[in-house]
Amino acid sequence: MNCSRLAIICLIALQPHASMAQNKCDTEAESAQSKIIREFSVNPPSKHDQAAYLAWSQNLNAALATVGKRHEECIRANRPAISPAEASKMDACLAAVRRRGDELANRYRGRALTFQEQTTQRAEEQTLQDEYMACSRRTNR
Repeated sequence: MNCSRLAIICLIALQPHASMAQNKCDTEAESAQSKIIREFSVNPPSKHDQAAYLAWSQNLNAALATVGKRHEECIRANRPAISPAEASKMDACLAAVRRRGDELANRYRGRALTFQEQTTQRAEEQTLQDEYMACSRRTNR
């Protein structure tokens, strides 16, 4: 069996583990969120008592934000590490986009732009932002 077949088999074998970890994180977050909502909705304060209602809603939102942070940390902890080859490829892509962004800034710097030039500049900036995000986006495994 050659190396490429072995690599493909390993990737296929690891695929369910990544999705299981994702599902585990999602399940834990959903259950914690449901529990918090259930606990807070048992005895909510009257909406006419603004101070008590404000404190109650702030506590509810803080508890839900904590669950959200834990969910993000769980997903981040279960994400496979980026390989050095992927990191260098990403860095090269980001550097190319930054270089083109500097060229764009230099092209329009120091003068009053016409409406058409402003439109063209905004369109090119948007394209560069999209390319930058595409470079820095990791594929889900």
